[in-house]
Amino acid sequence: MSNKKYQQVAESLSQQILTGCFQPGEKIPSVRASREQFNVSMTTVQTAYGILEDSGLINSRPGSGYFVSRLPDVDHLTPMKPQDISVYNRMMSVLTECHKEGVTNLGTAVISPDLLPINQLKKILNKLTRYHMLELVSPEFSSGFLPLRREFAKRMLNVDVEVHPDDILVTGGCQDAIALALSSVASVGDIIAVESPCFPGLLQVIESLDMKVLEVPSSPVLGIKPDALQDALMNWPIAALVLVPSFSNPTGSLMPVVNRKKILALSELYDIPLIEDDLFSELNYQGKPLPAIKSMESNANVIYCSSVSKSLGSGFRLGWLCGGKYHRKIKKLKAFRNVSEPLIIQMLIAEFMKLGGYSRHLKKLKMTLHQNQKWLQACIHDSFPEGTRVNLSDGGYVLWIKLPEQCDSRLLFTQAIDNGVAFFPGDVFSQHEHYIGYIRLNLAIEWDNAIEKAVNTLGELIHQQIEMNQREP
Repeated sequence: MSNKKYQQVAESLSQQILTGCFQPGEKIPSVRASREQFNVSMTTVQTAYGILEDSGLINSRPGSGYFVSRLPDVDHLTPMKPQDISVYNRMMSVLTECHKEGVTNLGTAVISPDLLPINQLKKILNKLTRYHMLELVSPEFSSGFLPLRREFAKRMLNVDVEVHPDDILVTGGCQDAIALALSSVASVGDIIAVESPCFPGLLQVIESLDMKVLEVPSSPVLGIKPDALQDALMNWPIAALVLVPSFSNPTGSLMPVVNRKKILALSELYDIPLIEDDLFSELNYQGKPLPAIKSMESNANVIYCSSVSKSLGSGFRLGWLCGGKYHRKIKKLKAFRNVSEPLIIQMLIAEFMKLGGYSRHLKKLKMTLHQNQKWLQACIHDSFPEGTRVNLSDGGYVLWIKLPEQCDSRLLFTQAIDNGVAFFPGDVFSQHEHYIGYIRLNLAIEWDNAIEKAVNTLGELIHQQIEMNQREP
């Protein structure tokens, strides 16, 4: 231990956090309490807490005290080297197992139909087919149904982006929007920088386009690290950067405004397109969404992508993008691919938004997701072994969990499927093996006894894996 008292305090509390004495989201002793415990001055404790904040282990909440961060911000050893991608076969295998009959699926990040406004959508759909059948069967040769683009433009105001409806292109979901963007700004063999861990759907898109991926180290709390991105930009000819600043999948990280500005400055300095996936920003549990990176740009370098698929059901496959200076090229590419999305879906969503149904639905959905997160965290706390770390995000609907040391989520996945439970193992979120000790669970579910039983089953299987490891010589 260091001879300096503030470092002794910081090291003692750090060890308690890293060994699980204090859990993510838990309040640590107040400055006054620590002063008495360690028999030091208030200034010494405040200096120690500042060290813990700088290391990402704790965060302060004005008026409430200091709390353990959702996961310790520990660097992994991601090779800063572009890689060819091969994730399709593994992902298809995982998805097939997740959707097997009789399996409780906690893995696929799709919203349960039980959480959707089915009756309201049905009423609007009945009205459309009764009074607008002629329009529904007519061809649509445009950037998308104009009333829908107007509604999307209104929604973008929530993240401080002002855009004209003519600068919006309706797409077949957010993943389609990203694929269009990448196809327009990069070519076969080009290097695409992404966060690590990374949403496997994005890795699949990059693989389908025969491009290379460069995984950039990211914090599970704050998102991609500006200094790591700068190192990558200095060493590799990156063609584009794809980010999820708000509630990234799988970690749920929320990039602070100061980091968003740094990332944007780097993309402008090196003149590379920044593709912003803003799929989850409106699923923030409290307060107003943070400003999108798009709102901070000065040279139209950001391609903004979003969708209603995560909030209204993946079956709709409806999203949009705002392409900035690349918009004309992206629009031309889409015209060659499928001209436009089904008009009936566009009219349905436009009317639902216009009537205020979408905003009311989001308000209710966010409350449900937040409650599910609390229930799931409590269930994990009761059934998973010591050493499990849960990354509690402030929005979105996935939960990123670090298993105790020496646990292998790949083996756990096979055992879980045999016991009727599915999740996403950590290996699908990277080309490397940094996350085999992690799992991702879906929060967009209707909580019931079957869900609780499935989580308890996972806990039992993890205990068994640890016991097996301990018995091996």
